[in-house]
Amino acid sequence: MSKNVRQILLGIFSGLLGCFFYLTPHGWHFEEDYGLHWLFHSRGTVSSPDEVIIVAIDRASTIQLGLPISPNFWPWPREIHANLIDRLAAAGARIIVLDLIFHSTGTVPEHDHQLAQAIKKAGNVIIVERLETEQEVFSDKKTSPSQLTLIETRSAPLLPEISAAVMAHAPFPLPKEPPVNAFWTFKQNMGDTPTIPVVVLQAYALEIYDDFIALLRLAQAPDINQLPQSRYQINDDIETVMLFFRQLFINQPDIKQRLLTALKTSHLDQRKKRIIQSLISLYSGAGAHYLNFYGPPRSIHTVPAHQILQFDETNEASWKTLSSAVKGKVVFAGLSPATLIEIDQIRDTYHTVFTDSEGLEISGVEIAATAFANLLENNPVRPFPYAGSLGLLFSLGLALGVILPLLSNRNLIILSAVVTATYILFAWIAFKQASIWLPLITPLFIVIPSAMVGSVFLKYLAAKQERDQLLDLFGQFTPERVIDDLTRHLGTSSLRQDDFVFGACLFTDIEGFTTLAEKMEERQLQILLDDYFDVLSSAVRQHNGVVSEKIGDAMLAIWENTSANKRLREQACEAGLAIMSNVNRFNSDCNHPPLPTRLGIHFGQLLISRFGSGANKNYIYRVVGDLVNTTSRIETINKRLGTKLLVSQEVIDDIDRFLTRPLGNFLFAGKSEPVQLSELISHKETADKEHAHLCELFTAALSAYQHQQGEAIQKWKEILDISPNDGPAQFYLDICLQSPPDQWSSIIRLTEKS
Repeated sequence: MSKNVRQILLGIFSGLLGCFFYLTPHGWHFEEDYGLHWLFHSRGTVSSPDEVIIVAIDRASTIQLGLPISPNFWPWPREIHANLIDRLAAAGARIIVLDLIFHSTGTVPEHDHQLAQAIKKAGNVIIVERLETEQEVFSDKKTSPSQLTLIETRSAPLLPEISAAVMAHAPFPLPKEPPVNAFWTFKQNMGDTPTIPVVVLQAYALEIYDDFIALLRLAQAPDINQLPQSRYQINDDIETVMLFFRQLFINQPDIKQRLLTALKTSHLDQRKKRIIQSLISLYSGAGAHYLNFYGPPRSIHTVPAHQILQFDETNEASWKTLSSAVKGKVVFAGLSPATLIEIDQIRDTYHTVFTDSEGLEISGVEIAATAFANLLENNPVRPFPYAGSLGLLFSLGLALGVILPLLSNRNLIILSAVVTATYILFAWIAFKQASIWLPLITPLFIVIPSAMVGSVFLKYLAAKQERDQLLDLFGQFTPERVIDDLTRHLGTSSLRQDDFVFGACLFTDIEGFTTLAEKMEERQLQILLDDYFDVLSSAVRQHNGVVSEKIGDAMLAIWENTSANKRLREQACEAGLAIMSNVNRFNSDCNHPPLPTRLGIHFGQLLISRFGSGANKNYIYRVVGDLVNTTSRIETINKRLGTKLLVSQEVIDDIDRFLTRPLGNFLFAGKSEPVQLSELISHKETADKEHAHLCELFTAALSAYQHQQGEAIQKWKEILDISPNDGPAQFYLDICLQSPPDQWSSIIRLTEKS
């Protein structure tokens, strides 16, 4: 193997290792818990938008208001909340968000009425709903030991009087597992219900509602007449408006670009354009976002509640101070502890990236305010897209794998340090300037170190990898055994180092061979295998194939040509059917144990390569490429499906000589593209009606399954009634019975290699 090839292989290995680690749950865990943590702390505290403030209900305010603080400073009498709403509304608060519990009657019913009146008078109050989870277990021990558990999550209803008075109410669910790094905008398991940040943003954006509707008309949005045509017609129907917008952007994904184009040419001022852009990003985006924290607890401008409640209404200066702090802003009011004692008392705090060593956490109301501020600024943390991250990791690994082996160990370390520092700086700038979250842990602790270690031990690792590939995947080729077959179109006197050809690969394996080998004496086993392989080899040679290797109980045969010859694929199929016929006759001999055989056939491009010492003629020839590995994996799927001979679509494409039945698309573990498989049954002219009818039934059932039609289950059962031992039908029926039709995937993902 040349030096350049070894370097490229090292780069590919380092890049793929980084990609694999990044895609694993552990990889994402490290990125989220350590990489994101470092990015936030290195960025530090940033300014929150002026439009958002928090009114903190805390221990200090309790003391200032003369309320009891033992054993807890919460709850407060509801008349105080009514007074707080009155003062915030009088001071000009644009939206008042209460992160408080009002789903049961207070200690003084009159205060509930007072609170409802204050909410109704303000006309701009939104309340955070609490969530309830109900779990119900269904089981029938007489017929089945299994049980079905249904979990329902729903909002706890507010007091009717308060519910009727508020502008809107919505839940704000957060992840249960710490740290809390993300929030939902639309909760799918609650019917795509909008959460508090979404409701508050839409309420805040009512001033541009008419402009937004006008832009939707310009963008030719369908069914727009179903919406209120003016903000004054919305009344209490704001949730219906939000759900309409959400479905519009989901069902019409191109509406986003049309709206942005219309917005760009509109005459709206920059502030209105910014709000509309935030709405477009919200409704067209994912159902969850990563929180872009502004810093440690109380980084968002926070005013203790007692300062609002105790200001002097007769003092003009005091009134101006309050008005300047509140007017035109979104006010989030809720429990916001400033000390560890308060956290222990209220339990409405969450562990985040800014939780300090003493355990001071961020309150739920501040997280809600942060989420709203992120949506308003259209600036949540944006993880770099998966495809981009994988491309970045692979490119970094490939570049280092090619470059580092060229350097001395000293320069290798220096360059690695420079690359590490440069990448950290790049990731920090992207996060600080654009809130883009690049993978950090994976490149710094997986990709770069693996490239460094691989560069130092390249010769040893390359030799080991080469031996593993030869033994496990491709087999060894020596001139005496295969040179004539592999190079007959090239000529032995002018054989090139490497040659790309088109090839069909046939891979065989004996079912239950390990168990058989344990029971037989070694010499007898060797004789049996020799006879067995003679049967297989004769079928391959009869159809112009080459037996390139026999490894244990497996055999690899190839048909290769410099062009994609249709006849080449037909010969491979002919050989597969001939092998099955020969093996059946071989197994009918009662003088030896049967050797049931499974086959897989695939077609694609091969690299026929040689390496070794030219002086000693000590060459090893091999077939290189993913084709051989994939063929082996296709053969292995027979075990899962209960079949004997599987071929890929690439093999039978444009061939009409054989009876086949499609078995669907299978994505092998570690692969990015699925393989479409079919069962090769027989020649069409010799096929019986039963097999042909079975193929028709199976094709119809597979189509129903791939289109997520529930009738597929009945079709699989009909097949099994006709052919109880049909493995593919049983395989798909088992899948269908494990999940509802809308979860059926047209691609069967295989998590294991066997």
